[in-house]
Amino acid sequence: MSFTNGYALVIGVGKYQHMSKYNVPIAAKDAAAVAETLKTPTICGYLADQVTLLTDREATRAAILSAFDALSAKMDSESTLFLFFVGHGVYGTDGSYYLTTHDSQLQGAQLVAGTGISDAELLDKLRQLKAKRMLLVINACHSGELSPSFDIGDQALDSQPPPQKLAEALLSTGEGRITITACRPDQKSWIGSGDLSIFTRAVVGGLKGEAPNNRGYISAFGLYEHVYFESKEGAQALGYDQEPELTVLKGVGPFPVALYRGASQPGTFDIEEPVPAETAVRQVSPEKSQRVYQRYTATLTGDGAIAQGDGAKAVGKGGILIEGDINITGDVNKNIVIGNNNRIND
Repeated sequence: MSFTNGYALVIGVGKYQHMSKYNVPIAAKDAAAVAETLKTPTICGYLADQVTLLTDREATRAAILSAFDALSAKMDSESTLFLFFVGHGVYGTDGSYYLTTHDSQLQGAQLVAGTGISDAELLDKLRQLKAKRMLLVINACHSGELSPSFDIGDQALDSQPPPQKLAEALLSTGEGRITITACRPDQKSWIGSGDLSIFTRAVVGGLKGEAPNNRGYISAFGLYEHVYFESKEGAQALGYDQEPELTVLKGVGPFPVALYRGASQPGTFDIEEPVPAETAVRQVSPEKSQRVYQRYTATLTGDGAIAQGDGAKAVGKGGILIEGDINITGDVNKNIVIGNNNRIND
């Protein structure tokens, strides 16, 4: 049996065209292992032509955005999306949070605006997808085990997981969104000594059947529970802390993300499966998620435009933008900016 409604976009950015000192060679291996596991008929059952793998030179900004557009044309409300990203997460010169791409560029320790996938762009692309079940798995907080060409005197890249506000906003891009990030905000994701990073090894193991069997399926909650404890124990063995974090709306239950060991006759999925206990689960109210989402995506135009929040844009004469990572376009003599990490384009 195939997991016919399943689609996957798997991205591994381990080599960079303009910032090779920050290469993470294992990223491409991580992504390839996840993609291969998903499309194996006797494991997860995804159809091969519904699994898109982009690594290294293929993982450009344009290619990733194009892949989202292709998914939008193929998927419907009954589809399930498994999105896996491994690379760096960095704040840009415009204050936005970016997932890096092969052609990303740096200015100091910040990503040059527009050379990665910004928080607002990610929200917009996910909003366009009709799928009512979507698991976002993001490993963008590497420990700094980088390319051998990285010198002690070089400026370190502060690779970070998606901000919790972004994880909250992602939940409002449609029904049935769940995010898993590789660690808590104050932690790093450790590579370890194996062929795959600690986090990805746990993800692949869970997909291969080490996660619980939910009547012939692997659930988002079951996969996360396995990944949490395996990653935590793997990092502890090296003397570090790493606790993958799951973010979900309050009251939203799990959904199947793959077949369990290629089950040929799965039963009725148990939607009453509880949220994993003693893990790093963050349950967000729908109201808070929507409020944060609107702050990221607010766009106002016209004379005296005013916008508040992360990623908000105010366009027009005398534009005023308050609070958060922002963009302003307007009359150079009348722009007013209050807050940190703000940008004015005149």
